[in-house]
Amino acid sequence: MPESGSAYYFDTVTLSNFALSGRLDLVIARYGRCANVTSQVLDEVADEIVAGYSRLREVEKAVANGEFGDAGSFNSDERDTYRGLLRALSPGEASCITLALTRGGVVVTDDRAARNCCFDYNIDVTGTVGILKACVLDGTLSGQEADEVLKSMTAAGYRSPVRGISAIVR
Repeated sequence: MPESGSAYYFDTVTLSNFALSGRLDLVIARYGRCANVTSQVLDEVADEIVAGYSRLREVEKAVANGEFGDAGSFNSDERDTYRGLLRALSPGEASCITLALTRGGVVVTDDRAARNCCFDYNIDVTGTVGILKACVLDGTLSGQEADEVLKSMTAAGYRSPVRGISAIVR
């Protein structure tokens, strides 16, 4: 399990991978209120729901029910940082990186540009595969169960960098 008190800032794509595969419960169980969702990410989720991805309503419900942490608003310095990051990133990713940079924490993203930005700023980063791997290592899922979740995610459109989780957890 994550360290108590550690903040994890989830971007839209990672939340979508779990929600569209019907396994948002894994994120809630593993991270709970340590999983922070920014208002910018919620706006992107709303856009995706309007585009036809109704299963993402689960993300909105989890936020409304307090199952995720509230990232809150930016202060003026954070707003400046965010604005600068918007030159290269989407609002959701820029908001997550801004908060991890200014408040501390881990960014949860699969986006290559966002991950590179995290590396540039020395921000800890994980993503969909990292979460599934952690779920196997802590016994939440077996390797086979994690492979099935990954298969469901790829069927929903996730382009995974690995074919299976069990192959990387040995």
